[in-house]
Amino acid sequence: MPKEQPSEEPTKRQPVDRSRYEASILRLDDIFRQMSDTVNEVSKWRCPYKDVESRCTANFGCRNQDRSVPEGELFICKSDDNLDYRSAWDVSDDRRTTLG
Repeated sequence: MPKEQPSEEPTKRQPVDRSRYEASILRLDDIFRQMSDTVNEVSKWRCPYKDVESRCTANFGCRNQDRSVPEGELFICKSDDNLDYRSAWDVSDDRRTTLG
């Protein structure tokens, strides 16, 4: 025998408190602005291809890559983040990539 479906009564929406809504939007805006400011600052010294686990996600060579990893794994980034990483990029031959 098929089970009976519970009756679905329409839910009543609570009225939106406009001042709370606007305060929430302003708070979210502030959070995202802080995140953006942090990203902009970090991007000045940290390679954008270095992931959270210090693995290199670039599809081109770099002298900061430790390539002694198992096949299929990302190379380890050896950068100490105290240099202008852009000069380390090797974009010659078959690994050429447009940098931007």
